[in-house]
Amino acid sequence: MLGIFSAIETLLDKHHQKVRSRQFLEAAMGASAMLALADGEISFAELMARDYVLDHVKQLQIFDPNEASDLFCNYAEAISNNPQIGKANVLEATAQFSGDQELASLLLRICLVIAKADGNCSPSELEVINTFCDVLGLEEVEIVPQLIVESIA
Repeated sequence: MLGIFSAIETLLDKHHQKVRSRQFLEAAMGASAMLALADGEISFAELMARDYVLDHVKQLQIFDPNEASDLFCNYAEAISNNPQIGKANVLEATAQFSGDQELASLLLRICLVIAKADGNCSPSELEVINTFCDVLGLEEVEIVPQLIVESIA
């Protein structure tokens, strides 16, 4: 009987991790889209940075990159069509990770990679990053000439 309960517990644990990973994917793609649109347009460099993140962040490697790209595009379209509602949806998705220091920090590092993709971090991008810091319960990023991004691999 204990073996059955243990097996059920293991199954529920795996299911929870998969759901949590899907939620992380949605938060990461939403945050990336919101950040990429912060300066008015999504650059090719930002799309390449998104693809780099998908290839190198182990929490995202379990998903089809096309699915992740579709999520990114859906969030970007939602933000473009109705900025207030689109951004609110992204912030809601990211807020789920405010109690998880490791994943909150990883989300922030993903944002920094996207922000630096085109060679600079604009004031509007920094404002979005600091909004994510607030939502995630992390310290705000200070303006520095060379924003150093840790490896996310």
